[in-house]
Amino acid sequence: MNVFVFGDSIGKGIVLNPASGRYEIFDLIKSLKTHRDINLKNYSMFGCTITKGLSLIERHEKKLLKNNPVILEFGGNDCNFIWEEVASAPEKDHKPKTMLENFINTYQAAVERIQKTGAKPILLTLPPVNAERFFNHIVQGVSAENILKFLGGVDMIYRWQEMYSLAVVKLAKKLGVPLIDVRSEFLCRQDLPELLCADGMHPTHKGYELIAKTVYEFF
Repeated sequence: MNVFVFGDSIGKGIVLNPASGRYEIFDLIKSLKTHRDINLKNYSMFGCTITKGLSLIERHEKKLLKNNPVILEFGGNDCNFIWEEVASAPEKDHKPKTMLENFINTYQAAVERIQKTGAKPILLTLPPVNAERFFNHIVQGVSAENILKFLGGVDMIYRWQEMYSLAVVKLAKKLGVPLIDVRSEFLCRQDLPELLCADGMHPTHKGYELIAKTVYEFF
C-alpha cells in the first residue's frame, strides 16, 4: 500500500541523540514495515510549516493517485515563536510563525488540494510537548527571564501547542476527513517522559514506535 506523508520534523522522524546532542533521522519507514507492508513516500521536511507544506503538496501532487492515503502532520513549527527575538524584546507582541487562523485556512487548502487529485487526506494530531524540557532547550544562549516574562509561565508552552493540535481535530471534523489521534496515545501513557527527547518536542525512538503502531492500527 502506497502511503504519502507531508509534515515537519516529526513526520520526517527526527530524533535528538542524547549522547551527541545532534538531530538524527529515526527510520520510521522501517518501523512501519515491521507492522505492515506499507510503501511510505515521505516528503516531510525539518522546520516545515503548513505554508511550506502546501507548496510541497502542489509540487508533488501529480504523484498522488486515486485512493492513495496522504498523511498530513503540521502545527509544531507553525505555533512556534522566534525565541531570540522574544528574548531580546519580551514586551513586544510577538507572533507565531503561522497565526492560528492562517494555519487553519492554509491547512484546509492543503486538504482540498489533495482531494482534487482523488487521493485521501488523513490528518495527524500533534504529539504533546514537555513544557519544562522545551523551555530549557529554547533558553540556551538567550535570556530565560525574558522568555518567561513573555510567556507568563512555562505551562503556556504546552497550552499554546495544544491549541494548534485541537485546531487539527476541529478541521478534520469540519471537512469530514479521517484523523489519527497520536496525541491521545501519548497522553495516556505512564511512561510519557520516556517518549519525548530532551528538547521536549521530538519523540524518542520509543515515541516513534508508538506513532508507527498507532498509524498501523488505523490502517
